Amino acid sequence: MFELMICSLVTIVPDYLYRRYAQNKRFGKEITFYSVWYELRWGITGCLMLTISLITMIFYFHPSTTSATLFFRTVPILPEGSGRVAEVNVGFSAPVSKGDVIFRLDSSKQDAALETAKRKIAEVDAAMTSAESEVVKAEAQVQEATANLQQAKDELDVKSELQRRNAGIVPRRDTPGGARPSCQLRWCGGGALGKQ
Repeated sequence: MFELMICSLVTIVPDYLYRRYAQNKRFGKEITFYSVWYELRWGITGCLMLTISLITMIFYFHPSTTSATLFFRTVPILPEGSGRVAEVNVGFSAPVSKGDVIFRLDSSKQDAALETAKRKIAEVDAAMTSAESEVVKAEAQVQEATANLQQAKDELDVKSELQRRNAGIVPRRDTPGGARPSCQLRWCGGGALGKQ
């Protein structure tokens, strides 16, 4: 826009001044909105050509360099995990040093996962405690059965010894091989013969 105004000062304005004061033509009378192009065609064309040339020259000779040095360093910062940023502790372009906390990530998902894992650990601990109590109960039942077996063996030994010493003292049913059922089937050849 600035280039267009400068170019119009050396092209359109002199053309208009020549038409106004040398040829005595005025806006609204001889120069109207419809006859502007015809009256000022040389000034408008020159203005456009000069403006395009000026803009092209400015962009072509725009200062640039290939050996520029930056006055600051840009370092990409990536967290170890992904998530939303919950809090930023450092302002824009603020200096930081090693060990400074720059931002904090939202840890609600990780906290929920931690709480779930703790509850699962507590559940497994409760199941393990229950299993340990079942093991203790089973061991007690095994000891009780072992004690009952030993007591039965001791009684059998005592009664067998008493029976050996004195045959009528211990009832026949309390000794090994003592009582037999009175009703048995006899097997004879191809089938049962009858009851005894």
